[in-house]
Amino acid sequence: MAHALHYRGQVLAASGLDITAGLWLIVSPSVMSFHVRAIWMNNIILGILIGIIAFYRFMTITPATAGLSWVNVVLGIWVLASPWALGFANIHPAMAHNVALGIIVIILACWSAMASISDRTSDIKRDSTINDDLA
Repeated sequence: MAHALHYRGQVLAASGLDITAGLWLIVSPSVMSFHVRAIWMNNIILGILIGIIAFYRFMTITPATAGLSWVNVVLGIWVLASPWALGFANIHPAMAHNVALGIIVIILACWSAMASISDRTSDIKRDSTINDDLA
């Protein structure tokens, strides 16, 4: 039986906002005038990865692609930790930006993944109820 996504709107909203966060990561070094190469490279690469993964999840909403949202959770953790890992924590605007955006990406990616998990659980419960009725 195909899994009907009851939480499709939630996945679309969360993944769509994650795409926006990825796009902002790409342009933010220029817009916010960060002059450190590590910030530029980190944010552009992560923005591209987060955006592509969220876009794919947005376009192919199935329980099987929920794992992609968990990949974005990991990337969000890296965005959050990158000021200390790459040594730009002393640049307060860049550090605060990446911490805030990392938290946003983590929350949105968790929301997208959990919506599919909730849906899968409801499908399993519905299937077992149908089987109990048939027995």
